Amino acid sequence: MATTQSQDTQNPPTPPASVDTDWLTAAQRRTLEAICDALIPSVPAPESEDDSYGYYARSARDLDVARLMAETLSQESPESRDQFKRLLDLLGSPAGGLLVVGRPRGLADLSLTERQRALRRMSLSALPMLRQSFSALKRLAHFIFYSVPQEDGRNPNWPAIGYTPAPPPPSPEAAPKRIRTLAVESDLALTADAVVVGSGAGGGLIAARLAEAGKDVIILEKGGYFNEADFNGSEALMTPQLYLRRGTLATSDLGMIVLAGSALGGGTLVNWSTSLRTPPDVLAEWEREHGLTGVTTPDYQRGFDFAEARIGVNTDDSDPNPNNTALMRGCQALGYDWKRVPRNASGCEQRCGACGYGCPYGRKQSTMLTFLQDAHDRGARITVRCAVERALVEAGRVTGVEGWALDERTGARHRVTVKAPIVVVAGGAVESPALLLRSGLRNPNIGAHLRLHPVVALASYYEDKIEPWKGSLQTVLSDHLGRLRGGYGLRFEVAPAHPGMLGMVTPWESGAQHKRDMTRIPHVATFIALMRDTGEGHVTLDHQGDPILNYFPNDVDRRYLAQAMGEMARIAAAAGATRIATLHNRRMELNAEAGQPGAFTFQRLNDFAREVERRGIAPNTVPVFSAHQMGTCRLGSSPKTAVADPTGAVYGVKGLFIGDASGFPTASGVNPMLSIMALAYRVSEGILAGS
Repeated sequence: MATTQSQDTQNPPTPPASVDTDWLTAAQRRTLEAICDALIPSVPAPESEDDSYGYYARSARDLDVARLMAETLSQESPESRDQFKRLLDLLGSPAGGLLVVGRPRGLADLSLTERQRALRRMSLSALPMLRQSFSALKRLAHFIFYSVPQEDGRNPNWPAIGYTPAPPPPSPEAAPKRIRTLAVESDLALTADAVVVGSGAGGGLIAARLAEAGKDVIILEKGGYFNEADFNGSEALMTPQLYLRRGTLATSDLGMIVLAGSALGGGTLVNWSTSLRTPPDVLAEWEREHGLTGVTTPDYQRGFDFAEARIGVNTDDSDPNPNNTALMRGCQALGYDWKRVPRNASGCEQRCGACGYGCPYGRKQSTMLTFLQDAHDRGARITVRCAVERALVEAGRVTGVEGWALDERTGARHRVTVKAPIVVVAGGAVESPALLLRSGLRNPNIGAHLRLHPVVALASYYEDKIEPWKGSLQTVLSDHLGRLRGGYGLRFEVAPAHPGMLGMVTPWESGAQHKRDMTRIPHVATFIALMRDTGEGHVTLDHQGDPILNYFPNDVDRRYLAQAMGEMARIAAAAGATRIATLHNRRMELNAEAGQPGAFTFQRLNDFAREVERRGIAPNTVPVFSAHQMGTCRLGSSPKTAVADPTGAVYGVKGLFIGDASGFPTASGVNPMLSIMALAYRVSEGILAGS
């Protein structure tokens, strides 16, 4: 079944909105301020602590959290803004008060105690809508309170919670930008041999190979261009710059927090350097069940060899920081398999820990430093802050793309049209299907089969400081339970954590409890379990033409994720933890007997694991994360089940190719950077062979 093309009903993606604080009414702002002050109130310091830093006395109002939330959300789509306004209208009304606290008064008219009780009821409600509303409010408020710097460049809460920020980046003079991007000062009409949409692991490699072969290549990147001098390590400042949807991306019900890079270099700019090949049994499954022929052959392995050599994959610089050491120590004590993680970085020397916001030392070999630089040096032209609306198709053949780009000097929006006989779609598994859908392609597999590698976390506390924001991020993993169901199972890793993220995910029962728990973060290790998902979701478009992620783990995956939390508790205890806690809204924690490291009986750990499994996982009852999006334009042997053929050529449209993780038939089961690059290498081979 070939795809057809129509542009009648397609919408362009929403242009970025200017910051606007007047989109909320006075009544809505009042309600939002009342909610923020209930989430983060001024409270007395515990008797055993002084408050010399003013931390306990400081409220959300003191840091203008409500206004900053409004500014952040003003850049969301009109649909999302309207939904948030309706939420504030409800919570500000007598009906809302009846619903959440049993009194016919809006939240702004309730006492602080009543407001906190209302928010607690929302977080534990059996109604998914109320839990979702609580998540929307709580996550952003706490991220802002613990991450946004003041005029001196520091957040006033950091001294009290023991956080030490990353060192400053080098100066622009010491780290000049080495890629010249096309300035967009008016409408652009360009021609090329090939246009590559997206500059991450797939797009960067394909662009470099096409440019090396002598082709005139244009790269269009939705995000901006940032380099070492820009990477200041600040969550609040860098997240909006380097992540898709300014870091607010989530599934449609907010049940999963989704992180996706969006800048020149894509996910390779912000990932944690983990460089793992696609497991052989996964490749065999792709070939056997999806017709992705040839991926089990030595020829396909050449793509891995090529990528690893260029981005410098090694284990020489995989010494574990305290966060990773805790996982390693627990696995060793239990006799679980573990290994050091190969990484595309060297010379890190544990000196930073903010790699998720770009590497200021140039040690992580992202596509920006490698393949994109190669392409640029061979004549490729690069445009950033360019949103591609659609591919242009005539008589079953692609003829180019069109979209718009921002003049970075004036902020004006200009049309961009590129005519080219080859178009590579490599914007990631969120944006790539959105582009094809806006282009009018009708293959039902476009946007389907979304895989997200759902992740759950466990907080384990130790006598010694861990400081999970310091040092090489991810250097140890265990795949001891990687084969629970055929090629599907769990991998245990650790995650870096900074105050904004820790504030988002630390369970909230009251303002005082949350603040006390945040003072413990220097001693927390952040274990995560990554699930190779058996279930799937889909990507659709909203009324503005922007992608919507519809996904939550299926029954099988939820059971395994609950099992993972119990298993991580055992690993943490074996590593000498003094306290273990899940991130459920209804907190679950286990304290060592007499506070002695590792003093947890077998029975208590088993009871803890059983209780986690009894509670299960439902949307917005416990944070579930994803940093890996895959499968929405998958490759395969038939247009009945896939979007593109095994070489990446889109069915029904000549010259159009898929070159990113959206092409995976299923989840890779490992951090996907190298899997993307190997697939992209094969796609580039096919393009070059046919041109």
